[in-house]
Amino acid sequence: MGEIDIKVGDYVVYINTGTKGKVVDIKKDENGEVWVLLDNNLMYRPHLLKVIDKSKIEERREDIDEVVKKLEEEELEDGKLKDIDLGEACGAG
Repeated sequence: MGEIDIKVGDYVVYINTGTKGKVVDIKKDENGEVWVLLDNNLMYRPHLLKVIDKSKIEERREDIDEVVKKLEEEELEDGKLKDIDLGEACGAG
């Protein structure tokens, strides 16, 4: 698998969609094709991935958290969501 410049632990971006993640494994299939497994449990062809700085991953997560918080606040203001206390509610079963 020396033909690729990606290694386990690298942070990469999938160039077609912008999906970012951490490389958790690199495998060859029965046809000899190399696949890179990311922490989202999806496999990608290495030529479609680009190694990036870890800080790019953290920026993305912070952006998502900020957007979710803002949406929740807007929904609460509009009365579409209710802030309720579930007390001692338990799961199904």
